[in-house]
Amino acid sequence: MEQHHSVGRWLQQRCQSEHLSLRQAAARIGLSHATVGDIIRGGHPSPQSITKLAQAFSDGTNQRLALEDRLLVLAGYRTPPPERVSEALAQVIDKVGEFSEPQLKMMVSFANFLKSIEGGQ
Repeated sequence: MEQHHSVGRWLQQRCQSEHLSLRQAAARIGLSHATVGDIIRGGHPSPQSITKLAQAFSDGTNQRLALEDRLLVLAGYRTPPPERVSEALAQVIDKVGEFSEPQLKMMVSFANFLKSIEGGQ
């Protein structure tokens, strides 16, 4: 039961950070406001509701999949994988897929630069 509350806490925090009312969140997600309220109060969301949550609160395909996986774990439908793609990494992967070859080379150089800074600290 504690896991289900985790999805509700996540949704409540997300709505607060984006200044969404219950009805605004419901319209964005594509669920009734009663269902959204039930999830926030600790109700057990269905896998379909979790898919809608991930679609509503992500920008790209990989980010959506990472968020959906995280929410499915929180809801108890899946066990956490040994290694998970973080939402931040998923965002980068989505953006990098749109880059040109010169932009990719620049990203590699920047990544190497960041790694060298980290190693120097």
